[in-house]
Amino acid sequence: MYIDRHRNKEEYPYQGTFYIKGEPQVPEDGDLFSETVMEEQIILETECDVTETQRAFASGAITASYDVYYPLKDGETINIDRGYMFRADVSGLNIVGMVVSVGHSQLGGVHAYIKSSEV
Repeated sequence: MYIDRHRNKEEYPYQGTFYIKGEPQVPEDGDLFSETVMEEQIILETECDVTETQRAFASGAITASYDVYYPLKDGETINIDRGYMFRADVSGLNIVGMVVSVGHSQLGGVHAYIKSSEV
């Protein structure tokens, strides 16, 4: 068997978005039974690498955890907090989850731990 270690040469092959969910807004016409609008505030759009670290299926709920790594330029500070949301398209798989922790990685970038769950 041959393992091609140079297959994925890009350090950050995906595009990810950190954002804050907005509060439900009452429509201008006052109709509470119509579809509500949820504004979201994008905090950071960045290139990143996403790795699944854990998954589980119990009582009809699917949970997964992901490590997200993204670059940090010299002099920049981390502007991502716990509770922010994250989404990315990882080779056709849509990852959507909440930031559980964030900190510096040993490689000089940022490491965010994402928890995702679906029912």
